[in-house]
Amino acid sequence: MKPALLTANQRCVYDFIKACLAQRGEAPTLAEIGKAVGAKSIRSVTQYLKALESKGLIRRGRFSRRGIQIVEDDPAREEILQVPVFASAGCGSPSVIADRQFDEYIPVAASLISGRENVYVIRAVGSSMEDAGIHDGDFVLTEMTQNVQTGDIVVAIIDDNAVIKKIAFGNNAIVLTPVTSDSEHKAIILRRDFQIFGKVIQVIQVERMDDYQIIPIEDEERAHKRRIF
Repeated sequence: MKPALLTANQRCVYDFIKACLAQRGEAPTLAEIGKAVGAKSIRSVTQYLKALESKGLIRRGRFSRRGIQIVEDDPAREEILQVPVFASAGCGSPSVIADRQFDEYIPVAASLISGRENVYVIRAVGSSMEDAGIHDGDFVLTEMTQNVQTGDIVVAIIDDNAVIKKIAFGNNAIVLTPVTSDSEHKAIILRRDFQIFGKVIQVIQVERMDDYQIIPIEDEERAHKRRIF
């Protein structure tokens, strides 16, 4: 795309749409675009969008308030979704408050969450899940669901605190177990009310700032073998 192909107003609209998609994970409404660029009317905004679409820079969904997509230069490029960081969760004792926040988004390939609804990113805090590939500061891609089974890695809410652990259902209790060889970390035995926030489906390991590596969830035995060999 060459800047000379756009008028100043078209450039402002295009940049605003792109910024909203990158920062918020969703396209702006017509009213939001108009307010941001100082358009006199919704009709003016519609004309800007029509011009951008005719130049192959955006694609519009006709029946959605936020149905604007940026058309990438490479049509074969995998679709990337911006998934909100919901909260932090402790991988140690349940000491990190599950504080809902949506001021940060992580880019995730759409194929990783295909067919799933209500998928969020949780920031891991602590070291008790390291042998499952979840390290302090990593992100876990989590599907909000209570349909979990023994052996799943879950995000659980205990007294408004969030923890990431492997879950096991017993006869008289539910056990949240750390996945680590460090004996300092203990299992949490639950005999009182708690809530399953969701199931961890992928680990997003942070290699460095703005660089993320997707790591599949693996069980403790596989992780142990990988360390040995």
